[in-house]
Amino acid sequence: MVTSATGTTNTNGSIGSNIISSLGTGSGIDANKLADQLTEASNMAQPQRLTSKKTLLETQISDYGLLRSSLAKLETAAAALGSADTFNAKALSIPDTKLLGITKLDSKAAAGTYQLKVEQIAQAQSLSSTTFGSMNSPIGKGTLTIRLGDWSADGSNFAVDPTKPGKEIVIDDTNNSLTGLRDAINAAGLGISASIVSDGGQFKLLMTSKTGAKNEIEISVAEDAGSPGLSSFAYSAGTKNLTQQQEGKDALVRINGLLVSRESNHVTDIVDGMEFDLFAASNTETVSVTISEDKSIAEQSIRDFVEAYNTFKKEVEDLMDFNEEEDAFGSLNKDPLAKNLMQGIRNMLTSSIPGLSEGFTTLSNIGIGTERDGSLKIHEEESFGFRAAIDKNFELVRDLFVPKASTSASNINVSKFTARSQPGSYEVVITQQPAQGQLVAGAVTAGFPLDTGTGDYSFTVKLDGATTSSISLPAGKTYASANEIAADLQSLINLDSNVKTAKASVSVGFDGSKFTFTSAAYGAASNVEFTAVGADMANLGIGVAAGTAGKDVAGTVDGVAAFGSGNILLPAIGSKAEGLSMTVDPGATTATLSFTRGFAGSMSSLVNEFLKTSGLISEREKTINKDIERVEIEQDALTRRSEAYRARLMAQFTAMESIVRSLNTTGDFLDGITDRLPFTSSNG
Repeated sequence: MVTSATGTTNTNGSIGSNIISSLGTGSGIDANKLADQLTEASNMAQPQRLTSKKTLLETQISDYGLLRSSLAKLETAAAALGSADTFNAKALSIPDTKLLGITKLDSKAAAGTYQLKVEQIAQAQSLSSTTFGSMNSPIGKGTLTIRLGDWSADGSNFAVDPTKPGKEIVIDDTNNSLTGLRDAINAAGLGISASIVSDGGQFKLLMTSKTGAKNEIEISVAEDAGSPGLSSFAYSAGTKNLTQQQEGKDALVRINGLLVSRESNHVTDIVDGMEFDLFAASNTETVSVTISEDKSIAEQSIRDFVEAYNTFKKEVEDLMDFNEEEDAFGSLNKDPLAKNLMQGIRNMLTSSIPGLSEGFTTLSNIGIGTERDGSLKIHEEESFGFRAAIDKNFELVRDLFVPKASTSASNINVSKFTARSQPGSYEVVITQQPAQGQLVAGAVTAGFPLDTGTGDYSFTVKLDGATTSSISLPAGKTYASANEIAADLQSLINLDSNVKTAKASVSVGFDGSKFTFTSAAYGAASNVEFTAVGADMANLGIGVAAGTAGKDVAGTVDGVAAFGSGNILLPAIGSKAEGLSMTVDPGATTATLSFTRGFAGSMSSLVNEFLKTSGLISEREKTINKDIERVEIEQDALTRRSEAYRARLMAQFTAMESIVRSLNTTGDFLDGITDRLPFTSSNG
């Protein structure tokens, strides 16, 4: 029994000793490494999913940037097709000549051959003053009234040009010198150049007007009584204290035998769309200028668009389709917006253009077809393809691409359209004619020629709400006809500073017995009223009187009331025709308005919906960025959960280590006690 007991005790002690020995003084486990491995194993799938999702979203953001860039290039190519200048380009042929030089040729120039003969070049009038001993000596104070017009050959009569603004120049203590007058004239904006010329130690003021017979100068002077002398610059019918050095002349040019005159040697409107400078006159030489259509620019622009679309298609497909090299689909493969964009553009390439009902209405009509792979191809056949369209029906090609707005009535014109305007046909009905404010004076009782003498021909006018200062016809002036008075009245009213500030103007006519005063503005605010008149104005049939106010145009577009302001009619906000602006002339009644954006305008409108600041791509990018933010939040939350899980593991490992250390201590104790127990001692 003793022997048996002793054996059992030794076996148990051996087992405990082995366990404790294997544990040593600790567990022997790398707790940090084990915690990391366990944490990683517990979250292995989730981090990979979030990382993959974030990578895809970031790739989509990058690829949408590429899509935006590619789309912008396509829009640029389409925009070139939307310019009328692209299809109206002209070529010019002109022989070598010293008489003239072409300075501009734009798309609106009519094709044809023009025979130009320069018979006289334009010349500017110049006037010089008397001599002054110093540029800074006082010249007198007062007011100079400068107007432009045409002096008679003998200089006895000045016919003011009522279409040209005049100017009142005040000379006071701040500019009472030859230098001050020169600077004031140059700053007046009349087109008159003033300079001071030295003449043997003396000084003269030289004034040079613009070229042209009707740009000659009239200067009336009102001197200050206390500082006389300014009248030395007068140049009027009654007083000519300046010397004319050179008279003003118009340029005279014959175009295909027709003699025309122009004020300037820079001619802009003899041939619409062509400008040229005149250098010299000749009685023998004729210059032949040929203008022809240049279709090559439009043709190349169409070819550039086809190439741009095919490039765009390939670039977008790289972002969406399967990439064999990377063995993966593009990041936008399942993106609905990218698919809708491509589908919308493909539909436009094959559909009829809204607003076009005749002629060429699709790209296929001019030989541009879609291949099986979706790319565009130009079919060059001369009998029915692209070549035939360009060579034989170029105007129809232009109408296919270029935005166009027109009406069936010549007195209703479409002046603009906006992005809100929808293509289509609209019926316009004018229910109230636009009208300008007008005053018709009484019958003229004065006989002609009329000498104003010392009569009181003063008056004050209220024009479109702006009241003039007191105005007077020149004293002591002889008028050969009522038409000359009408020109002076118009010039003097439009010269008034209050009228200029209000940007108003009036035209004055004579119907054979009465003067008529018509505001340039249309609408209810337009009116002409004489608020004060001098005693002798009655001879001209003019008294204190209010005229008839103008009217704003009124009408409907497709039966919906439109907004009228002056002679401008705007379709109702929210209607399909919104944004179309019409200029309505008096006498207009009805018209059919047709509007199409053309292929280029329609394409640009579609692309702009994606590219604009608040467009579809920007909104999609915002959504993707928010998705990225949500993924990052999930990643942060996962990191926090992983850290908490690892902390729990480390706490458990720490507790285990404590237990192991306790077991180690117990083991040491057991190793000692076995030697002291009866029947177990090694010495027993």
